[in-house]
Amino acid sequence: MDAFKRKRGALRLRYLLIPAVFCLTLFVSSIRADSVQYTVALDTSAINGTSAQLAFDFISGGSSTNSVTVSGFSTDGTLGAVSPTGGVSGTLPGTVTLTDSSFFNEYLTDITLGTDISFLVSATNNPPASGFFPDAFSLSLLDPLTGLPLFATSDPTGANTLTVLSLDGSATGSLSAYTAPGGQATLTATSTAVPEPSTLLLMASGVAFLLRGRKVRA
Repeated sequence: MDAFKRKRGALRLRYLLIPAVFCLTLFVSSIRADSVQYTVALDTSAINGTSAQLAFDFISGGSSTNSVTVSGFSTDGTLGAVSPTGGVSGTLPGTVTLTDSSFFNEYLTDITLGTDISFLVSATNNPPASGFFPDAFSLSLLDPLTGLPLFATSDPTGANTLTVLSLDGSATGSLSAYTAPGGQATLTATSTAVPEPSTLLLMASGVAFLLRGRKVRA
């Protein structure tokens, strides 16, 4: 009877081991080494209560294939109607993904501003081919009546964006954060480490080893 119980316990652990390792392997294979993450915080307390549009734009450079995911979105303002353009899926405050399936891809949402907006940006970071521009992700606040920037920023291109992330293949991409000379908003962006596939594989191996050890002891 004891031998039967031990055999049955070993079989149960075997059935736990196989799907656990399979799921961890799938998870590891979905993580790319050539990816970047930034935690973004936008202080809008100076224009609290203002009606605006929040624009996440993703411009294709024409050669590489990339995607950007906005997650963990939080604001004490009020979100309104959404107008997506191009390769966009999802709705804030949930996860939104933009792809470079078109030249211009945009997630545009009405918002009554509160004091702050924060979110996590995760992007693949495949560099452009020679002679092409990198894909670029940007954040802007727009006037809902005109569709123009809500206020001027230090953006040297004159587009008056608040930040631009160029996916140039470098370790963290090339991020530019711009200021609002009038003090309307303050943006901070901090690079966040992305787990390396090798680290995740070690984690998967460790789980498999522990489950294997339990099986042997059983």
